[in-house]
Amino acid sequence: MTEDHDDRTYDLLFGIRRSVRYHMHRRRFYELWNTTTVVVAAVGGTAAVTAFVGEWTAPWVPAAAAALTAVSGALDLAVGTGRRAGHHGDLARQFINLEKRFARGVSLDDTEFADVTKARLDIESSEPPVLRLLDASCHFELLRSLGDRGDRPQIPFLRRVAMHWFSQTAFAVRLQSRSVA
Repeated sequence: MTEDHDDRTYDLLFGIRRSVRYHMHRRRFYELWNTTTVVVAAVGGTAAVTAFVGEWTAPWVPAAAAALTAVSGALDLAVGTGRRAGHHGDLARQFINLEKRFARGVSLDDTEFADVTKARLDIESSEPPVLRLLDASCHFELLRSLGDRGDRPQIPFLRRVAMHWFSQTAFAVRLQSRSVA
């Protein structure tokens, strides 16, 4: 970040960059989920067919493989992981395009600031609800990438695992308040 940015321009740019990171993380999460479902379907389908054809397995194996394949496929279809990954990818691209308006490296005048703020709000209006702990994690990640080596609170393992599934707003607020203090 150059010294040419005033505080409000820096804050706006920081928020846009955090949003890019957030949506890239969400996109990767849904892509991983989708890929896992495809692998489960391929392995489960192969196991079910092989078990039906061969006599080397227990009688419950074909039913279990078929059930696992059906459940994972139905869950993936119901959640719409491919669609959600695409949506988060689109949102990240929109925020990146917005970030390009800062390429000059100087503070925005009042009109430019208002235009960028309006464009950011337009993008945010199509966002799904924000997962606050993931957002806090992206905030800390961006601070590190910008060279801030300050102490940041650690996110416990189970909370990190769950941050793509649940908002965890209260914990995220406590976490961010501890990082500022």
